[in-house]
Formats: sequence, structure tokens, C-alpha cells
Amino acid sequence: MYKVFIDHKPIVILNKTNFSTNYSFVESKDIKVFPDDILEKINIASIEEPLAVLTDDVDEEFARLFKSYELVKAAGGVVQSDDGFLVIERNGFWDIPKGKMEKGELPEESAYREIEEECGISGHELDQLLTITYHTYEYKGNPVLKKTYWYHFLYNGSEKLEPQVEEGITKVEWFTKDRIPQIRSNTFGSINDVLDAYSLL
Repeated sequence: MYKVFIDHKPIVILNKTNFSTNYSFVESKDIKVFPDDILEKINIASIEEPLAVLTDDVDEEFARLFKSYELVKAAGGVVQSDDGFLVIERNGFWDIPKGKMEKGELPEESAYREIEEECGISGHELDQLLTITYHTYEYKGNPVLKKTYWYHFLYNGSEKLEPQVEEGITKVEWFTKDRIPQIRSNTFGSINDVLDAYSLL
């Protein structure tokens, strides 16, 4: 299965033999021009009820639908300490530190670096991969598919948090898990998926 956020609306690409929910759905064979052919259905999709694209071959259909998109890889992380977990405010939205992978970097190396740059801490230790998210956007008029690797890190330091202002980050805070609903009300769909993965730890 793949879940992709298109304009913050989720679609899920599923094997038709495993489809047993009440989601709105479309057969992949009926999609000739993507996403134009299903924009109306995408627009009414929600976090709770994404649009399902049903196919016989999930990987093949994912590649077909996004063949005209430039793939950009990124990585980020949920950093946990005794004070909670790191949250940033970027351009007015709650977010989790992340950024584009540099040439030659492994995803976990990129996640570590982005946390260090965006939050001003170091010495956080890799625990495990949490999840992988996909979302689309336009860059200079061209469609982009961003694949983001999300990791869980542990931190026991006491460094002062420093937001990377030049990246639009105005706040870095430690949040306890009971504040997750506060984030959900002002963030992006893919970040909610990361929070869901973190909540299961």
C-alpha cells in the first residue's frame, strides 16, 4: 500500500483483493490522466476517509501514476527526551524537523543533520525508522513527489533550543504526548501520520 497526500488530501493505492473498507474508490484502469481524472474525488477525501485507488499491482500503479513527477527524497525525525518530543513552528504551522537529503547521505544521516540544523541540538541517538510519507507539491510549475523517511531519536542533553530562522522556523519546543491534539489542529496530513507512528511507541 502507498499513501500519498495530494494538495494535503490523501489517496491510498491498494491491491483490489485486499479492499474491504467504506472508502470512496476508483479503479486504476479508469485513470488515464493523473491526477486530473480524479480531482473531484480527491477534493472530498479526508484523513479519515482517503480516496482508494484499486489495482492488481500496487508498485506498478504507483510508478505509473507518478511517472511525470520529480522524486525528491527527504528525512526527518521525532526526537524524544525526558521533556517530551521536539516540535517546530514553521511558517505558522506546527511541524517536525526534516529536510531534503544531500548527495551521498543516507536517510538517517540526513535526519540527524536536519534536526541539528533546525533545532540547534546535537548528540541525539538513532532509535528506529518510524514511517515513510509521500506528498506532492509544485516547484517552478513542475510536479514534485517528496518521499520522506522519518526516524525516532533519543536525546539526553540539555542544549538550548535554537530555531533555524532562515528556514522559516520561529519556535522549537518540547511537547508532551498529551499535546499531540494541539499539533493536529494546525499541521499537515503527512505529519499526522508521523504522530500516529510515534504514538504507537
